[in-house]
Amino acid sequence: MGKEETSQMNALALAELLCARVCHDLSGPVGATAAGAELFEDLGGGDPETLSLVSTSAAGAAARLRLLRAALGPASTSAHSLPALRTMVDAHLASLASAAAPAIAVVWRDCPDQVDGQTARLLLNLVLLGRDALPRGGRMELSLEDTRPALLVHGEPASLADDVKQALLHDVPLSGPRPAQAALTRILASQNGGKVCITPTAQGLRVAVEKTE
Repeated sequence: MGKEETSQMNALALAELLCARVCHDLSGPVGATAAGAELFEDLGGGDPETLSLVSTSAAGAAARLRLLRAALGPASTSAHSLPALRTMVDAHLASLASAAAPAIAVVWRDCPDQVDGQTARLLLNLVLLGRDALPRGGRMELSLEDTRPALLVHGEPASLADDVKQALLHDVPLSGPRPAQAALTRILASQNGGKVCITPTAQGLRVAVEKTE
């Protein structure tokens, strides 16, 4: 391994740890806010609608932090259960739903009951890409094809921005957070002996990690 590659790996590890630190430090206050709002509701204090809004918003923020920490922080050394992954993904997507962007339905296909940490992290990064590809809602299908993660998104427009596509496919200068997350997905795929492929199909847009030839 050359010095430049070692430097890139060290930079990636630093970015992962910083992300984990930010998510960890925010999760405590967010959780406390949700618990406090629920306590006020139980005690009959304050305006019920306002307290419900605070509680719902805090719970949504906690769900987002939970998935972001798992997707962008260091990979877990232990396997994730499929039910735990499904719960995390559903809660994250539900927290982002609105009248303008309805909740995204998720279908899991051919996934084992236990998913190793690195593969789980790749799956969660595909979820983040799928959410960006469906700004007006839709459906995403997640699967493991020969143990490699794949995503199929259905909806309008079911597309990724050009800078996100470039970051998924090539080592290019990054223009913002979303291309940066796409670049992380590409790097994780490479570390796992694969590459990211983007394919428009009759069923929708397919983003998959395929074995490097």
